[in-house]
Amino acid sequence: MSKRGNQKTTHRGGRLVGGFKRISVSLVLGANLCTILLMWLCVGLTFVSPEHLPRFSLLTLAFPIFLCADVLFLAFWLLFHARLAWVPLAGALVIGPYILDYCPLHLQAGSGDKDSTLTIISYNVGQVKDEEQYNELLRFLKINDADIVCLQELNTTIFTTHKSWLDSTSYHILKSGSLGILSRLPILGDSIHIDYPTRSNHSLACWLDYGGDSLLLVNNHLESNKLSPEEKDDYTNAIIDPNRQAIKSSSRVLLSKLSEAASYRGPQVDTICSFTDRHAGHDVILCGDLNETPVSYTYQQLAKRLTSAYRERGNGPGFTYTRRSFPVRIDHLFFSEGWTCTSCSIDRTISASDHYPVIVRLRKKVR
Repeated sequence: MSKRGNQKTTHRGGRLVGGFKRISVSLVLGANLCTILLMWLCVGLTFVSPEHLPRFSLLTLAFPIFLCADVLFLAFWLLFHARLAWVPLAGALVIGPYILDYCPLHLQAGSGDKDSTLTIISYNVGQVKDEEQYNELLRFLKINDADIVCLQELNTTIFTTHKSWLDSTSYHILKSGSLGILSRLPILGDSIHIDYPTRSNHSLACWLDYGGDSLLLVNNHLESNKLSPEEKDDYTNAIIDPNRQAIKSSSRVLLSKLSEAASYRGPQVDTICSFTDRHAGHDVILCGDLNETPVSYTYQQLAKRLTSAYRERGNGPGFTYTRRSFPVRIDHLFFSEGWTCTSCSIDRTISASDHYPVIVRLRKKVR
């Protein structure tokens, strides 16, 4: 073959390679832009009550998947086409505060002198059912020696079957349904009823005496998804292998249960927000199992009024529910502006329940 023929072949091959590269870059860029739009859509849904868009609101559960995909796109661009690395970076920066809500970065989690701080534990103990688990729970509470303990899904018979343990502490006890409050601060009056639409969940509020000042405490367990263990397995399998026929046949039931629970949580958090608004001039601590992640209408409505302890002092995603390959942070603690958070952690040393407890230390600001 002549030299000119070789040049033509090389030139044609170069054009094919260049064309393939351009097409590949365009396809990856398109996928990256779609991922960014889905992240933004998740954030946008936090402005709309799931009462109005119950099924659509479930998309917010996929926010960490879209975020991880965006990070992978960033790595891809840095390795193969650095000039486009700004695309995933800009997409994340636009919603930076929501990313930090989901995964705050505080390399030093903070600390606090117990004598000058108020220690609060919020813990869903729904799976604590046998004597061994009860004893593990009581040991955990004794070791941490919190000033306030807010428990959800509690079998309140623990207060009678373990009366000797309670008598050995200085806790004041308040209970309502499956919610319980143990407080070393004096409880002022009876519990406060917060009326909202629900199938079985509820909130428990009361006033506490903190050094002569009144402190409003609100313990919550918002609407549960009420998934059976088998349905939770189906949910996990749907993520791993969405094409399985068995998963497709059960997906409608799962979607119906998840969306129905979400439609309840919208009005519930609206009621709680109205309740806290009426006491805006007082110190408020609000905690519990909200059954919602930080990128949700429920969390963001509370974050507009109160400060999230984990956002303030936590580090990493801080999953409080990790069973059945479904890691999420759905247990939260918020506080009003009269306080500052010195530490917030998720305790993974106790495995009595399918949730992990949130342990927070707050210090009253000097006025």
